[in-house]
Amino acid sequence: MEGDRRGALKSRSSTQFKKKGTNKKGNWGDFGEEFRENTQVPNPSDTVYRILCPSRKIGSVIGKGGGIIKALREKTRSKITVSDSIPGSDERVIMIYSPPDKIPKKESVEEDEESMPPLCPAQDALMKVHDRIIEEDLSVGTEGDEDKNSVVTARLLVPNNMVGCLLGKGGDVIQRLRSETGASIRVLPAEHLPTCALSTDELVQCRRLESSCSCTLRALDMSLC
Repeated sequence: MEGDRRGALKSRSSTQFKKKGTNKKGNWGDFGEEFRENTQVPNPSDTVYRILCPSRKIGSVIGKGGGIIKALREKTRSKITVSDSIPGSDERVIMIYSPPDKIPKKESVEEDEESMPPLCPAQDALMKVHDRIIEEDLSVGTEGDEDKNSVVTARLLVPNNMVGCLLGKGGDVIQRLRSETGASIRVLPAEHLPTCALSTDELVQCRRLESSCSCTLRALDMSLC
């Protein structure tokens, strides 16, 4: 069962990730060469995620000279790439992928009592990248404030032929996920799709208290397998 899980953003073909009008040379900013590695497209069998990151926060994922993203790749054994900047978009697409092999228990990452173990390296990387994206918001929200109920948002691009798995018949699957996780999970209307997305994408947005948002992302993935 574990080996069949393909993640929220299963690659259908390498051409899926080629955007029209994208500068072929790329536009990687001034973060150095390190984070450009691993830019090949995923294999058809890989588990693939595409998470949106506000452009102003991309440095928190890449790090100086690409140090952070390189460490994330090594720690999670996943491929992590950052898309080019797209005119008119204030978000960047971070693509994360790996073979669907389950992480052995002895190599499993740190877990709290409420968390679910990651299904594969790419899901582990997704959680860690998401933590980097929201880190600034959490530090600002909790500084000098005892209220730890900060609400965080995760925005994922999902191929439109997979959204039905998340919604379920009559919306029963997404409603169950909302009840079980306490999160606001929505497939946003087409007019909310950012310009950095593909025409075949749907935008899935998840909002929940920061203490358990990662669990919600994992639950989403299990429904989209």
